[in-house]
Amino acid sequence: MKQYANVSNTNSKLGAQILSINMPAGITCRPDAPCYKGCYAKHGHWLYSNVQKSLQENLEHYKENPKLFFDSVATQTALSRFVRYHSSGDIVDPEYFEGMCRVARKNRSTHYLCFTKKYEIINSYLDSGKKIPKNLTIVLSAWSGWLPENPYHLPTTYVYGKDFRNELIPQDSIPCAGHCDKCQACWQLKKDMSVWFVKH
Repeated sequence: MKQYANVSNTNSKLGAQILSINMPAGITCRPDAPCYKGCYAKHGHWLYSNVQKSLQENLEHYKENPKLFFDSVATQTALSRFVRYHSSGDIVDPEYFEGMCRVARKNRSTHYLCFTKKYEIINSYLDSGKKIPKNLTIVLSAWSGWLPENPYHLPTTYVYGKDFRNELIPQDSIPCAGHCDKCQACWQLKKDMSVWFVKH
């Protein structure tokens, strides 16, 4: 099969054993998100021409043929234990999320993780009576003074920094250890659990 999706293992925080599927930052994100202007995925190595090309190709290939795109994701991640969606970008649209769920159902021994501010897509999916596969962990992203609508009590993530206080972080929230390949706690988050990250 043609490699119709660009799947990466070059994220230093994730480690070489954890694959990731990314989209362009900004154009796939909600424009009213508080992190929209200062997004980390609009700086540093994310701006390299080869990285930008890979991100843009993923979006174009998905729009051209969603089935082929997710078939390619499924094939490339089938033998992986842990996979992360969207170190850059976010869930494109409801059909894209359907594709993520199909991949998880196909590769039941692979654990997928996605942080998202597109909470309306997730809530609508669950409102319809559909179930998110157990091996696909969806974590809704919060921000200082900004909470996602979370009627299904999905796990949540928060951000904290020296000049960025977040009064919303629960007392029992798990601090990010900084090395996903050694921790994998986020893939194991259950309802009403949360994790917090240092703003970068």
